[in-house]
Amino acid sequence: MVGIGAAMADDASQPMSTPQGTPEMFGTWTVTKVLCSDCQGRKTPEIGTQIVISDDSFNDPFSTNCATGASYPNRQLPWLSAIKLFKLPKGAHALASPKGTITDARLNCDDGPYARVLFIGQDRAIYIYEGEDYLIERAKTP
Repeated sequence: MVGIGAAMADDASQPMSTPQGTPEMFGTWTVTKVLCSDCQGRKTPEIGTQIVISDDSFNDPFSTNCATGASYPNRQLPWLSAIKLFKLPKGAHALASPKGTITDARLNCDDGPYARVLFIGQDRAIYIYEGEDYLIERAKTP
């Protein structure tokens, strides 16, 4: 079990694949919305923050930067399983098809995982972070 932010779960029945990552992960991602069950009235200074993910490095203002040697263990999960596994707030439920699948990926560098991102398609993803989940969207030019 790996604990990253609010996601303290890992389903061993669906292990992570090789750590190369997939092209859908790479590019500049911008936080466009904060998803949480108790966000009402909360200021959201995270909006506009950019996370840059490339095949060998990442820049993550919420966790750490990895100049070289990044890896991205990932797996495909049914969207409904991801909602339950990561206890995603109701605001996230309509972001993908209930019958669809998503890519669950870790941002790893050196000794371990630093972040977890659920790539839901259509240049959208959910960054799992301590108590809140951030909807991130890919910039028009990766």
